[in-house]
Amino acid sequence: PISVNYHFTRKCNYQCGFCFHTAKTSHMAELEVAKIGLQKLRDAGMRKLNFAGGEPFLYPEFLGKLVQFCKETLKLESVSIISNGSRIQKSWFDKYGQYLDILGISCDSFDEQVNMEIGRGTGKHVQNIFKVREWCYEHNIKFKLNTVVCKYNYTEDMNESVARLAPFRWKCFQVLIVKTENDGG
Repeated sequence: PISVNYHFTRKCNYQCGFCFHTAKTSHMAELEVAKIGLQKLRDAGMRKLNFAGGEPFLYPEFLGKLVQFCKETLKLESVSIISNGSRIQKSWFDKYGQYLDILGISCDSFDEQVNMEIGRGTGKHVQNIFKVREWCYEHNIKFKLNTVVCKYNYTEDMNESVARLAPFRWKCFQVLIVKTENDGG
């Protein structure tokens, strides 16, 4: 496993209608158990690790300690996080930013009304993204953008806003139905 996605929680503070990571079950391993698992993955050949969720920043200290462990102890080539950006604090960057290579933020629209229709926050999502982008820049962390294209945003021209954010990568995804997860059941 050269590159691994570690979804250590399914819990999230947003309610995006298309998301397949709903908090139906969300067992989280204890920190030391998580470290043992990551060490085993490293021993098996893992070189890159991406923390995802749910929303990883619901547990900022747990996340920070794992990011630090992955860089200092496991010496991984790349450590990244995918987040919705709403719970990230500058103090986290000050404490753990040196151990992070890439931060990906999910943004499906630059129109806050559309974000709220999708279930992505209560009206300050775009403002948070630009703030987090600046912190990434200050801490020399690559900033990535993820967008899910859906019925609410498929006609939106995001070029100007994306150009202002200047992510090193912009990934666009099409909504896919996952039975019993996001199919409305």
